[in-house]
Amino acid sequence: MLSRVADALFWMSRYLERGEHVARLLDVCFHLELDLHGVLAGPAELHWTSLTAVLQSRVPESDGTSTPRAAVTRWLTFDPANSDSIVSCIARARANARAVRGTINSSMWRELNKLYWRLKDADFASRADDSPHEFYQAVESGSCLFQGVCDATMDHDEGWHFIQLGKYLERASKTLRILDIQYHLLAGLTDPSELPLANLQWGGVLRSCRAYEAYRRLNVGRVEPERVVELLLLHPTFPRSVRFCLESAATALQAIEGDSPGRSLPRGDRELGLVLGELRYRDLDELLTGDLHAFLGGLQSGCSSVSSAVQERYALR
Repeated sequence: MLSRVADALFWMSRYLERGEHVARLLDVCFHLELDLHGVLAGPAELHWTSLTAVLQSRVPESDGTSTPRAAVTRWLTFDPANSDSIVSCIARARANARAVRGTINSSMWRELNKLYWRLKDADFASRADDSPHEFYQAVESGSCLFQGVCDATMDHDEGWHFIQLGKYLERASKTLRILDIQYHLLAGLTDPSELPLANLQWGGVLRSCRAYEAYRRLNVGRVEPERVVELLLLHPTFPRSVRFCLESAATALQAIEGDSPGRSLPRGDRELGLVLGELRYRDLDELLTGDLHAFLGGLQSGCSSVSSAVQERYALR
C-alpha cells in the first residue's frame, strides 16, 4: 500500500474518533450543568475545569459578547482556528477520505460526507446554542454509522487495519487522559456531604467514555472510583478500555507488519508490547496505592511513542 493512502486512512480514522470524543465530552458537560443546577459554583465548575484540562485546550479570552462557558463551547465546537474543534476534526477526516475515494467504498464516503454537510448546515448549527445535545448526538451517531459501515462493507485488508490502528490509538490516548485528569480532580471529594456530587461527577467520567451502562451491568450501588479505573483501564473485553484498545491496535499492527519468523520486531511493536505488558500484569490495588498519575502518564507517553514509531515506519504525517 502506498504510504500516502495509509496516511490518509490512519488520520481519517483518528480525526473522526477525535471529533466524536470532543462532542461526547461537551454533551456530558451540558448534562452535568443541568444536574448541578443550583449547586455552589466551586463544585459545579469541576466539569468545566476538567474539560479544558482533558482536551489540553487554551481557550481564547471572551470578547465580552458571550459568557466564558459559551466561548469555551463555541471554541471547541465550531471555531476553525481550533484544529481540534468538532467541525475541524470532521472536516479533516472528510479531506483525508476524499483523498482516497478509490480505497474506501461509496457507503463510507456517503456517511462521512453526510455528517460533514449536516454540521455545515447553518440552520442546524444555529440550533446548537439552544439544543446542543442534538448537535453532539449527530456527531456521535455519524461516527458510529461510519464505523459500522466500514466494518460491514470494507474488505478487512491492510487499509482497514490502518483505519483500526488509528481509531484505537486515538481512543486509548483519550481514555487515559480522561482518567488521569479526572482521578486527580475528583480525589478530594471524600466528605460524606459530597458523595452525591462525587457520584454525579464519576458518572460523568463513565459517560465520557460511553461506559456508564457497562459499569452498571458489572457493579451495583454508587459509582466507585476504583471500579471506574478498573473498567476503563484494565477490562479485557470492554471496547473502550485502554487495554482493549491497545490489544486491538496490536492486532491491527501485527496484520500490517505480517508474520516473518526470526525477524526483529519494529519499534512500534516493541513499544506497544511494553505498554500492554504494564496493563495485563499490573494489579489494581497496586496501582491505586501507588502513584497512579505517574503510571497513567507513562502509559500516555508509551502510546505517543507507538504512534510516532508507526508514523516514522510508514512515512505517515
